[in-house]
Amino acid sequence: MKRSEITKQKILAAAEKAFAEKGLYGARVDDIAEQSGANKRMIYAYFGSKEKLYVAVLERVYSRIAESEKELLNKETDCTEAIRRIIRHSFDFLYEDPSFVKMVMWENLNQGQFLKESEAPRAKGISVELLRKVLRQGKEQGIFRENVDIEELIVSINMFCFSYFSNIYTMGQIMQTEFSGRAELDKRCEHITDIILEYIVKEREQ
Repeated sequence: MKRSEITKQKILAAAEKAFAEKGLYGARVDDIAEQSGANKRMIYAYFGSKEKLYVAVLERVYSRIAESEKELLNKETDCTEAIRRIIRHSFDFLYEDPSFVKMVMWENLNQGQFLKESEAPRAKGISVELLRKVLRQGKEQGIFRENVDIEELIVSINMFCFSYFSNIYTMGQIMQTEFSGRAELDKRCEHITDIILEYIVKEREQ
């Protein structure tokens, strides 16, 4: 890898940490420069502006989940097992990548303004289309109910998984329960999987 690419990756890593913790408007380019070992002039030379650096970070975090989902959904397996795997994968990914969760939460506060300027929707769209394919196959094979709304189901799977992490601390206080541990995550993942499969599968597996 060229030195310039190494420097660029260091800037992106430092920027991701800063934006995840403080958002676009709270993060400072001075801090990103200090953490990355680059100077501000170099950051602007590579990315043009703080906003464009933020967009590059959005693309960076979304590409991680998109690539991992694409790899998972391209594996040969039956449709029911594919749904189990994608839900399990979503929980594991979000648990292991809190930076992604924070970046998505910040960008929701920005009303998706910068996401639409990025390549992230296209990258994530590939894995979404693969999930559509699995769901269509399940319906065609008579495994899933014919009246399942595929688009609504995809939204539900994503929202069920993500909302656990975006609300993990506030819900923990309200319920007076610790939700951030692996055991609690596994329990919730199993519960969501059961809900989804109960809804879509014509006859549950014994």
